[in-house]
Amino acid sequence: MRAYIITMSDNDSSVSRAEVAAESAKEHCLSITVEFFEATQPKNIYNHTGEVFGKQVPWTWPSSPNQDGLDLTTGLYKKYYPAKAQDRVVACALSHYRLWKLCAEQEEPILVLEHDARFVREFSVEDLSDKWGAVGLNDPRGNTRKGRLFHSLIEKYGEGIQRVPVIDEPTDPPLPMGIAGNSAYIIKPYFAKKLLEEVERVGMWPNDAIMCRQLFPTDLKVVYPYYTVVQSGVSTTTGI
Repeated sequence: MRAYIITMSDNDSSVSRAEVAAESAKEHCLSITVEFFEATQPKNIYNHTGEVFGKQVPWTWPSSPNQDGLDLTTGLYKKYYPAKAQDRVVACALSHYRLWKLCAEQEEPILVLEHDARFVREFSVEDLSDKWGAVGLNDPRGNTRKGRLFHSLIEKYGEGIQRVPVIDEPTDPPLPMGIAGNSAYIIKPYFAKKLLEEVERVGMWPNDAIMCRQLFPTDLKVVYPYYTVVQSGVSTTTGI
């Protein structure tokens, strides 16, 4: 299996953290080949959208808080993604979309790592012997909304592969619930194709919003104990 580390080669912080991710993968994932994958940047958005979809697909996620609201196509509540520059949120999503396309074309599962992921224990894909389209490897604490609640539910369910937990109350807005920030996950070709088809249907969303349990109730899983954590540092997506 190949692991692709999404990296901005012109950003020293991204490069240094990607090198840590690569070293941790080489140490803990002996059967995996690690490659750096050049991230989409704002200047590439138009071209990379065309390369992935063969056409321009609109960004339909809120770009400001006053655009928040219920999406009638999916029944999900779309909420502004805080960032200093919204084009970086789009670019981040496209980095993942490009890897989903690569996975689908190669017809082999791949391991997707953002540059700030770091393996903390031995990993083998043979450990994940269950039916899934994508499985998240990352510790949710501090890395996704309601991360501690997410963790407590996963911990309660015990070791193994589980569905993404329900972290919201019935009275809460129906926000997408996915894996922990999409920092580290394995994805299979059939699911990569389904995700890209869904993007074409509803428009481009942040990658961790489109990959959610509401849209893909049987395909999306998480594993416990976690294999990865997130390195500290300012996000190159949000600038926060």
